[in-house]
Amino acid sequence: MATEDSLRNLKIKNTYSSLESGIIEEIIIPLLEKSVLYDRGVGFFTSGWLKKVTPGFLSFVRNKGKARIVTSVHLSEGDWATIKKADQEDQDRLIVESALRCTIDELNKKLEYDTLAALAWLVRDGILEFRFAIPKKELSGGIFHSKLSIFIDAHGDGVVLHGSQNDSIQASLNEESLSAFKSWDTGLDWYHDHRKRFNQLWGNQYPNLKVLKIKEAEKEIIIRHTEYLPCPYTKSNYPKKNEKVPPKKPDFFKTLVLRDYQKEAILEWQKNDRRGIFEMATGTGKTITAISAAVEVYKKENRLALVILVPYIHLVDQWVEDLLKFGFHPTRCYESVNKWKLDVGNKIREFNAKLSDHICLVSTHQTSSMPTFRKMISRLHEPLLLIGDEIHELGSVSYSKALADKATWRIGLSATPDRWYDEEGTQIIRDYFGKTVIQYELRKAIKENALTPYHYYPEKIDLDEEEIEEYLYISKIIAQEYGKKAKDQSKIENYLRKRADLIGRANNKIPQLLKILAKHKNESESNGQKFQHILLYCNKGTHLEVLSAVADMGLKIHEFVHDVPLKNRKKILTAFSNGEIDGLVAIRCLDQGVDVPATRRAYILASSTNPREFVQRRGRILRKSNGKQFAVVHDFMVGPWKTIDSLGKETAKKLLLRELPRFAEFSLDAQNSQEARNQIWDSIETLDLISSIRKRPWDVYKELHNENKEFIK
Repeated sequence: MATEDSLRNLKIKNTYSSLESGIIEEIIIPLLEKSVLYDRGVGFFTSGWLKKVTPGFLSFVRNKGKARIVTSVHLSEGDWATIKKADQEDQDRLIVESALRCTIDELNKKLEYDTLAALAWLVRDGILEFRFAIPKKELSGGIFHSKLSIFIDAHGDGVVLHGSQNDSIQASLNEESLSAFKSWDTGLDWYHDHRKRFNQLWGNQYPNLKVLKIKEAEKEIIIRHTEYLPCPYTKSNYPKKNEKVPPKKPDFFKTLVLRDYQKEAILEWQKNDRRGIFEMATGTGKTITAISAAVEVYKKENRLALVILVPYIHLVDQWVEDLLKFGFHPTRCYESVNKWKLDVGNKIREFNAKLSDHICLVSTHQTSSMPTFRKMISRLHEPLLLIGDEIHELGSVSYSKALADKATWRIGLSATPDRWYDEEGTQIIRDYFGKTVIQYELRKAIKENALTPYHYYPEKIDLDEEEIEEYLYISKIIAQEYGKKAKDQSKIENYLRKRADLIGRANNKIPQLLKILAKHKNESESNGQKFQHILLYCNKGTHLEVLSAVADMGLKIHEFVHDVPLKNRKKILTAFSNGEIDGLVAIRCLDQGVDVPATRRAYILASSTNPREFVQRRGRILRKSNGKQFAVVHDFMVGPWKTIDSLGKETAKKLLLRELPRFAEFSLDAQNSQEARNQIWDSIETLDLISSIRKRPWDVYKELHNENKEFIK
């Protein structure tokens, strides 16, 4: 008589079809629930399938089961291109690493941390083992497309399922069919044949198939996520219904190694009564430093209310990913109040009643400055730490309302905390967050290998005849307005914007860009390399023209602008990193918080005079990335290179003075600083501007401010 834990206890049909019932619910889950061994050969395995079979896998874990899965490798063209360039002995490792990272990226894109936790812990505990199959010799160029499942219970009885279904969410929507063979009846011979075939497959015994093991070092790609994601089961038994696993406490994760400057920032902040600004170059780890400081506070105080304010929704999601690694349980607060108000209210009540020892809320500057969020924060009991990301934005009249007075401790983060041309806003920021406790500048970050070295090339752009005429006309009106006793400031600002827009859209920029891109593309291809990982920053209103012109060159280019849906942004950035697309065309979307470390070359067509904008843009480009030795920045400088006579010497001088602070900022920290200066030296000398060539934006701003002059916008 079959016992309760026996596969013989199940009513197993000879065949199954999704036209008649749900295959997963009818047979896969029941078989898993009674099995201690599970072998699977499958063409397509996605981690999302784990979610579909969760009830069966929970019982499988309770049974102390072991699963072996052989699946095919699905990588992008960019991944395969990288792998083919590697040495033969290194190719297997790259294939496995890329396959594992694709799985993790898929889950991170969907923010499915529960499934990622399950996958990571199952691999860590040896419950689930993967191997990857790649056809070779006569089958080279094809894919491993097997569809075989073997279930064995504690009594040695087994069932084989053979059919069309892959382990993916999509497969559960398809018309699929399976045949079942049991070890205890007429299906015995087929059952043994399939078991033998799988064991040979697992042992890499087929000459036309290479089966790759996952080595311990490669397993770390998945296992490291167990450091911040709680285990969804106990070691001896999965939690029973309504039984909860104790939540993980905020702590440092094993692989975290803070750099000396990050430790210094935290120490100085603590010395300053836990208030201060981390003024650190973009890409040097401000987020990790701030969260580490929060963990230190929690460990000392034994409880903490943590509120984090960031500029954009996509940054909320980025912060949440990092906070999870440290054991925080963040709540996203943005968009409709109805999506988060109830949850946040409950968590605040639990924290205030000391039923929980920490609460973590992440919100946008916009949402956090609204009455509903501010009122809820006012109810929070201490200790309260507020972290402001990109704090230069929090100095505005509207967003400064988010700066909760109740926060005992405060951290401000920005590479450029002072507001450009807004001293009152800057004072609001400084008064609230306190002094700068660390200033980690870009030059030092490059020297200490925290950022990538770069080469800088000014690309000289002249205005055409029509633009010169318009430039002179606008400049004349601005001069007249400045000369009036009763200045119309709004009119002046309007014409300053028009003039800046004229420079930003200069007609000669795109033809020059296409020439340079064609040259660089040919150079790359002649060296046997693919021309990719390029970033193009455009002026507002020009990105579609740039997108079209560059695409006509045969490059795969995608726009990354404000109206690209949030759900698509991570897909685009992943495709860019993987080399599936060659480049991105952006306006301001990549200025703050978006990681594009794979970028090798940047072409900056936007002629901004605001250092916050162009310093952020450079920072995006200099983030570290595997195999990236250095970055290259091409800055399209509009100046009087061939048009001094048409503009007149004084006007020409003012036009170049507008661009020189950005040139100084970029060139002084570049590896080829002298070469960059040589490219514009003739014009600098002719216009008597040698003294200005090394003056950075804030140097010029302070100098002119002290002389009570207007900066040339």
